[in-house]
Amino acid sequence: METFADLLRKHPELALFLSVVFGYLIGRFHFKGVGFGNVVGTLIAGIIIGIFAKPALPDLLRWTFFYLFLFAIGYSIGPQFFGGLKRDTLPQVALALVVTVTGLVTAVAVSLLFGFDEGTALGLLTGGLTTSAALGTGISALNGLPIPAELKATLIANAPLADAITYGFGDVGLILFLTVVGPWLMRIDLKSEAKALEGKLAAGGNKGELLSSRFFGIRGYRVSRPGDLALTVRALEERYSKERLAVQRVKREAQLLRIEPDLSIRPGDAIVIAARVGAFSGVMDTIGPEIADDPELLSVPQTGASIVVTRTAAGGKTLAELGGAPFTRGIYLESIQRGHEVLPRESWTVIQRGDVLRIVGTPDDVERAAAHIGFMERDLDKTDLAFIAGGISLGILLGLPKLVVYGVPVGLGLAGAILLVGLAAGWARGRYPVFGAIPQSAQRLLADLGLVVFIAGIGLTSGPHAVEALHQHGAGHFASIFFAGMIVTLVPPFVGLYVARLMGMNPIMILGGIAGAQTVPPALTALREASGSNVAALAYTVPYAIGYIVITMWGAVIVAIMHTLR
Repeated sequence: METFADLLRKHPELALFLSVVFGYLIGRFHFKGVGFGNVVGTLIAGIIIGIFAKPALPDLLRWTFFYLFLFAIGYSIGPQFFGGLKRDTLPQVALALVVTVTGLVTAVAVSLLFGFDEGTALGLLTGGLTTSAALGTGISALNGLPIPAELKATLIANAPLADAITYGFGDVGLILFLTVVGPWLMRIDLKSEAKALEGKLAAGGNKGELLSSRFFGIRGYRVSRPGDLALTVRALEERYSKERLAVQRVKREAQLLRIEPDLSIRPGDAIVIAARVGAFSGVMDTIGPEIADDPELLSVPQTGASIVVTRTAAGGKTLAELGGAPFTRGIYLESIQRGHEVLPRESWTVIQRGDVLRIVGTPDDVERAAAHIGFMERDLDKTDLAFIAGGISLGILLGLPKLVVYGVPVGLGLAGAILLVGLAAGWARGRYPVFGAIPQSAQRLLADLGLVVFIAGIGLTSGPHAVEALHQHGAGHFASIFFAGMIVTLVPPFVGLYVARLMGMNPIMILGGIAGAQTVPPALTALREASGSNVAALAYTVPYAIGYIVITMWGAVIVAIMHTLR
């Protein structure tokens, strides 16, 4: 074992990547959907390997990855963050701010009560509110404190240790609150309340809904029974508008005609239509017999595309309203994503700027829809690396200036400034999609890799200090941290629920908003399972964007407050 420890000390890069490997193995263990997750799993693995091998990692390495993470997470959340700052989402914004501010105040109060230092208070905040990204901004602030280097190292080591101790209940406690305690306090049944909310949202009906691609098909027909219908493309599509019928081809003798709304369809023509599967029996009665033996006629090309909503023709509209627009003829919806959450494909779902619609249809129909909805990335594999490097460079320059108040450096800091630049970059990309392309897969890779490598480095460095803390304070100190973390986890949702009720928010929307504000995706999953509905996701995304950004910034704020008060 000592030989292996020497190997890790000589090659700290091996210790780093082993921390990620074992961290992901730890993160895979779940009990009823609850577990540490990959980030905290990596932190725990890093602490254990750090205790065993004591490898030395250069600070530049971990901070470089953390800056990549900050820019990527800001870029991905930017459209939802700024898109949520409008009148109809103000209650969700207010709920997120109430929860996050209460979390900070609670963490400070509990830390002062228990006599915790700045580092432990930081870990209490990040673990109790399950936002380990705030470790980076907080540790950056700890590095800037005018204190001896030895004390600084101890504080920096205490932060991830407290985070690891409190993070588990941060998930479990909030899930219990949202699925058991919260509904009991509001005297509601989750399933009945979710069903009632869905009914209320669907009151406008399903006309024009963008149907899932699983429910549509393509058929060919020979026109022989035009009946009393003045058979044009427009007339046929309007008659079957509820079934989302779209004429794809009209073949007259041996010639394919250009599809236009006023094109007359004559007896003897062969036509190809796309529609909801249930519409085809009625179409046959209107048009004529089905053509099943002409592969060339029926080989209508289909393509899929991801379109980011940037235009007013789509933003603020329900799926029913969007489905009734002329430019969505022949387009079928596969999924709608807001941030990392997949939203319900229901007629009442409201589209917001920054949402990503995955659609399928003919190339011409997809191009037409994209021109009205937003922008479609032409090269899904292209990442503008110069844009990323330029954004991080700008963030570093903006984060350098600082003021010193009562001996504490005050300013955005490098981490905070890079995060804000990332937010602005993501918002700008959504409005002016001519520069700064970062595909979603690249965003996710930068965010995941950047954070886990930074966390692994933090764990490896703080491991030896964890042993010293155990010898110095004993197991009772760790129990105190865990109990304090329970308070930090549970007080914000209680306060948030009370304030949201005063604002008149729907109970399901309150619970979804609290899950987002405390940045706990497993809590939304548990709420979805308990209610039997995904409607709570509508209230999750805006509070999540605001909560993630604000709590990440709280990392530096709590260090400054605790250093001033102690």
